[in-house]
Amino acid sequence: MSEQININFMDIMRALLCDYESTCGVKPFDGNIIISEDMRSSYIQLRSDLVEKGVIPIDDLEKYHGLTVQPAETDGIFTILLNKKFILESFSKNNVDWVGTLVHEAVHVNDFRDYFNLVSPSSYDELYDYNLHRMFIYWTEFHARAIGHYFLRKYSLEDFTSSTHLDYLLNEALPFHINDMAAQVNATNNPDDQMYTIVHFLGRLAVWQYLYPDTFCSDFINKLLGANPWMEDLYYFFIKYETLEEIYPHFDEIEAMLDRNL
Repeated sequence: MSEQININFMDIMRALLCDYESTCGVKPFDGNIIISEDMRSSYIQLRSDLVEKGVIPIDDLEKYHGLTVQPAETDGIFTILLNKKFILESFSKNNVDWVGTLVHEAVHVNDFRDYFNLVSPSSYDELYDYNLHRMFIYWTEFHARAIGHYFLRKYSLEDFTSSTHLDYLLNEALPFHINDMAAQVNATNNPDDQMYTIVHFLGRLAVWQYLYPDTFCSDFINKLLGANPWMEDLYYFFIKYETLEEIYPHFDEIEAMLDRNL
């Protein structure tokens, strides 16, 4: 990626983020965006302290298409790392998969800032502790997947709200994501990894229901998720409250529900 193309692509990404901000009514993104040739090295340059403490599974970072890196200081700025290999693959395949990734990470930035203001931790690093903030982490993954997927559909499909896309969605995309979710959940015994996969599926489902409410009606959702009632309950918790401020008071209730069923 030449320097000029890189500059032009940065302008395109900034325009996309402006669309996300105006559509969702969120604050403008004021962090850094780095297109990284080596996600591992880029992360070390930004937060070597976390690597030295063994907090981050540094050897796994290359598998990520994008990653949000929190600042060490409470008044610092966030950085979004985008995997250059993934970006170039998107270009070569003539798709815009990177759109969903960029918006996904930008949503995380806003969510972490909002949550920081709600709970007033000593640092942003504390918010990544599953033992303390598990429900927030589940929710922000759902939230980021939903909004990222919405914008991916918006920029990749002609007239993306049209019902003409339903045949492919119902007969190919939905079965694929159901099978993929099942495979990933069965591949690990780690409940947090399993929930990561599940809430990402629920995030996509929320977008499909938002775009096609007549098809993805309550009966359809029940048939899809009803074999696992807790999953259906979690889904409706997540879509009932549109903002972190609204759902935050219910985190304990959601956690108790999951503890009873998992």
